[in-house]
Amino acid sequence: MNAARCLSVLLFGLLVASATRGAERWRFIVTCDSRHALTGVNEPVLAELAAEIVRQGVDFLLYPGDLVHGMQVASEQFERQLWNWVAVMRPVYDAGIPVYVCRGNHEVGDVWDLEPGVEPDPSDNQSLRWLRVFGNSLHSELMLPDDSPAGEEHMTYAFEHKNALIVALDQYGGLRHRFVHSVNQSWLDERLGRNTQPHVFVFGHEPAFRTYHYDCLDAYPARRDAFWESIQHAGGRTYFCGHDHYYDHGAVDDRDGVPDNDVHQLIIATAGAPFYTWEPPYRGDNSYFVPRQLFHVTSYGYILVAVDGPDVTLTWMERRGGDPLLLSPYVPVEVWGYTVEPRPVVLYPNGAQRLAASQPCTVQWQTVGGAGIGEVVIEYSANGGATWTFVDQVAGSGAYEWTVPAVDSETCLLRVRDGSRPQVCDVSDRPFSISRCLQKFQGDLNGDCCVDFADLAILLSEWLACGDPFDPAADPLP
Repeated sequence: MNAARCLSVLLFGLLVASATRGAERWRFIVTCDSRHALTGVNEPVLAELAAEIVRQGVDFLLYPGDLVHGMQVASEQFERQLWNWVAVMRPVYDAGIPVYVCRGNHEVGDVWDLEPGVEPDPSDNQSLRWLRVFGNSLHSELMLPDDSPAGEEHMTYAFEHKNALIVALDQYGGLRHRFVHSVNQSWLDERLGRNTQPHVFVFGHEPAFRTYHYDCLDAYPARRDAFWESIQHAGGRTYFCGHDHYYDHGAVDDRDGVPDNDVHQLIIATAGAPFYTWEPPYRGDNSYFVPRQLFHVTSYGYILVAVDGPDVTLTWMERRGGDPLLLSPYVPVEVWGYTVEPRPVVLYPNGAQRLAASQPCTVQWQTVGGAGIGEVVIEYSANGGATWTFVDQVAGSGAYEWTVPAVDSETCLLRVRDGSRPQVCDVSDRPFSISRCLQKFQGDLNGDCCVDFADLAILLSEWLACGDPFDPAADPLP
């Protein structure tokens, strides 16, 4: 038995043996991109994957888009392709395994060639046909959740499963039906903000950090950064996506010196679409992030995610085939995992703020990943993290009144540590500045050594408050 096969059999045995380890253990699968030009779907590959999903007996399937080809076809033909996809996946539905899909760029194929300013047919387009299949109460087994923003029902949505929140993100404007290459960030922030589950799993079609295709969330780096930071602040560690046809696992370093809070991008476009050839570097506008490839392969397969209490194990299951002694043509090749534990997340100051030296400032943080933290240690750095100065050790209430130190620096950072586990910490996403005012400006109402719109906002707020509530005695008019 060769070494590769020995590893595969060993890993498979470990996966099976650990399946009985705890009552809280549950699993799901992620794969996507099964489009094909003839029938819309690569039926042989997808059918084999469907059988594999049933064999694994997982809790559900996540499918981040490009179910079908969908490009330059009439609406009726597009819907037929979706029904063909459903027919191939019917064994999964019949096994009682929920399937959660979101749209890819091939599910908005009718707007690819529209002239600028031309809108899709408002009475019949691919977004409406999508809802006939996945937003139709007549097909309850196919119907996607509707915990959604307005206009994106059954496209962008969230649901809870046991100890996890799962979020599907449409990146094509919902019913507006266009290429926006971004997510509904305000809805996502609100939904993540009221989450009480320790695990967060987010999926959408397009990579956040560019690999092969330029048409992805990298098209708008500032929006992408806000999206990525929202996952991290919510305690998420993964983003599942497709679009580029291969498996690529990248760790995205936010350069805070804490690798245990980095979010990983997992591209799993491995369900039958034609393969692409690509290798690093990640050539997009990566902002302050540093993507680093951990594993890459061009092969059919899927990610098997196992959640066991606070522990998460992700296994890349790759199609090898040809060995009759194996139970399945899919064998475990790459295994990665992490543990979710309560940790602080810095909210303010978190980057780009201007603070006035020797003035009060409310430091804010939140705890993600489960139970609260008893005490935290607060520190600051005036040299980009080269050295740190102790501020205080306080109760983990989420707020602390800090007297800003008398320093001048453009590279300040704040760090909040768990008082009982010093290695568990978070640092400001980006530097902020502290400055001592060499001159006091009459219009500087917030003490940040400059006069700007923030001061005007304070002035207007105080002016508008003068007559609230209205006092007739102060009005000289009859």
